[in-house]
Amino acid sequence: MNEAAEHYLWMLSNGYPQKASLKLVGDKFMLPGTMRQVLYRGIAPARLAALRRDKIGEVEKGDLVRIDTYNVLFTINNYLLGKPLFICNDGMLRDAGEMRGRIINKPQFSRSVSLMLEVLQSWPEASFIHYLDEPVSHSRRLSIELCEDMVQMGIEGDAHTVKSPDHMLMHERSSAICTSDGVIIDHYDRKVIDLPRYLLQKYFQPDFPVLIQE
Repeated sequence: MNEAAEHYLWMLSNGYPQKASLKLVGDKFMLPGTMRQVLYRGIAPARLAALRRDKIGEVEKGDLVRIDTYNVLFTINNYLLGKPLFICNDGMLRDAGEMRGRIINKPQFSRSVSLMLEVLQSWPEASFIHYLDEPVSHSRRLSIELCEDMVQMGIEGDAHTVKSPDHMLMHERSSAICTSDGVIIDHYDRKVIDLPRYLLQKYFQPDFPVLIQE
């Protein structure tokens, strides 16, 4: 897998189209679909990856942090379900993205929400705005529950269902955002918080594989 990742990175960094590069490398190394998805989500061109790594930061006093809530929760949830997660060459933690938008284990998903809120509670001098995709089932209910839980736990902030969390994260004023979405990160000019990685390392101390050491 490491050799395939190096080949794929070289092609992207030298201007080859992503789709064609992925097929060429995947066929050359006879990679199954999941491994091709790992490359697709885990490797960015070298220059772009470096720019993203420079944005990764920590929550500080007085920060207003906007959260791509499902992006965060599904990453945490996939870890709890035993799905493989990995550190990408841009420094962000991601999964293979096979279950976006589908909650298949409600108790584990609820646990993901609870763990996320516990971490936010540990940053009492910052405020947090959650954005949930309207098309995802039960988003309205979850946004209400998040608001209620945040009040009870003394977490400053709010939660909203919106048509496009991407737009809100990229264009609304904030000190930082929580997302692993590369397109959002590329269009955002301030700090990016890797909330799932911070949370999972805090509670579980996992040894995530690193696709390419930078």
